[in-house]
Amino acid sequence: MDSKKYQVFISSTYSDLVEERDGIIKAILEMYHIPIGMEMFSAEDEDQWEIIRRTIEVSDYYILVLGLRYGTQTSDGISYTQKEYQYALEMSIPILAFVMDESLALPSVKRDDDLTDILNFRNLVLHNSKMAQFWSSKEELIKNVSISLMKQIIQKPAIGWVRGDKVGIEQEITKELASTIKENRELREKISDLEARFSPKIPVIEVTIEPPSIDEKFDKFTKILVPERINTDEIEPSLKHFIEPGEIERFNSGLPNQRQIDQYNSELEIQYKIEHYSTPLKIRVANEGTVKANNLFVELTFPEGILIYSIGQHPAKPKNPIPISPIVKARLRVKEKLRSLDPVSISQDLFASGRNIDMLASSDIPIPTIYPKDLDWWTNLEGNKLTITLQHLLHTRAKVFGDDYMIVPLNSENHQIKVDIICEEYQEIETDRIEMALHKDL
Repeated sequence: MDSKKYQVFISSTYSDLVEERDGIIKAILEMYHIPIGMEMFSAEDEDQWEIIRRTIEVSDYYILVLGLRYGTQTSDGISYTQKEYQYALEMSIPILAFVMDESLALPSVKRDDDLTDILNFRNLVLHNSKMAQFWSSKEELIKNVSISLMKQIIQKPAIGWVRGDKVGIEQEITKELASTIKENRELREKISDLEARFSPKIPVIEVTIEPPSIDEKFDKFTKILVPERINTDEIEPSLKHFIEPGEIERFNSGLPNQRQIDQYNSELEIQYKIEHYSTPLKIRVANEGTVKANNLFVELTFPEGILIYSIGQHPAKPKNPIPISPIVKARLRVKEKLRSLDPVSISQDLFASGRNIDMLASSDIPIPTIYPKDLDWWTNLEGNKLTITLQHLLHTRAKVFGDDYMIVPLNSENHQIKVDIICEEYQEIETDRIEMALHKDL
């Protein structure tokens, strides 16, 4: 039997869990460890908190059992149980949490009338303690406590307590163990030195990306609202003659719903950020090793919060789901009617139309980038993956890419970019991640 004993602090409300506490105490004693809890403290005496605090500090493990009573509150406005739990968290003491199934039928003495405080506490525990267990009977609780405590002691042994007459032996073992650890460390250093001398030389590829910038207007996109239906009685009398039959009905029936407007706003916001926060994507690929890299492939996988597109291939604008208002159409027809009565305006319109045609003819047409066949590098963008290929990269040299793609942040969070690297000199793909924090010009 191990000579080390562990002190286990048991925390819970008392009167509703007396039998459960007694069973846990007995189980811990049967494991030859030291249970300790509120049985030795006075919950009504505020000065006793100092004793409780010191007892938690010297405990090796902390067991929390929650029923459906919150318990006596301290002057801090929280219960003693919650205060003990928060202090154990603060002291980084291993916590084993056991939460009662709230669907159990309980007498009123074991259940608060207002469950707000205890449910908030339970949710806090379940959030902090991912391994918390639920229980629905005393027997199940005691069994789970015994098994969990035994596993915790095996997996994460704490400092514990030993008999005074065993201290000398423990010190000798500790000294011998320290000597073995030192010898082991020295041997590992020698092995590392030998591996460094005789290991094959390989390239060391490092990839960096210049982060884009945002400003205080980044999240100031103005959303479009669902338009109101048109009431015929509210239309100006002078315009009614210019509204075609059925136009108002078609407009009202064609109005988008809130879900469609939300989708359109989402697409518009992306377009807003493309127009205002697109910057050239600048990537630096460097060989920091001692030999040349041959047939080098670098694949960058960008997260959803980052948009990459080719220069000259601007993403298409979203289609507006809102039909043109019949009132707007009517006003245009009025203008056309007046313009048809003015010869000067007709000639001006023809001149304007010709000018627009000339402008259209001379507008820039996106032309995809075409690389010569003998180029020793090229890139390819598919969705959110950008592949860079280099036939070779000399050691201590770097290649910068910045003329082919644009990068757009779609949110202001920090982003993580996955980087996969392979070349002839590597035995397998090397995977790394680039942490990208946006420049904020605020």
